[in-house]
Amino acid sequence: MRRWMFALATAMVASGIGVSVNVATELGTNVWAWVAVGVLTLAAAGVALWAQASSAEDDGERGGSVTNSVSGTVTGSVVQARDISGPVNLGRPEEPRR
Repeated sequence: MRRWMFALATAMVASGIGVSVNVATELGTNVWAWVAVGVLTLAAAGVALWAQASSAEDDGERGGSVTNSVSGTVTGSVVQARDISGPVNLGRPEEPRR
């Protein structure tokens, strides 16, 4: 749900920037239109930082980062992963169904 919130906030700010740039370009010398462009640009940076901070919090909730290493002689299969969604099959592939 949080990712949708960030995506929606980003889309709204980006749309606002597009509209304000269009209006500012049309009006030319209107200072307030260009101030709106600047404010919305700063808002976009704020949303990006907000999303980045939330992503870091999500990583912390799931256990943080994982570092894997394999050394020496390996004669079998090796799987290095953090989050696996779905089956992991290390055996022979199944015969194709006919």
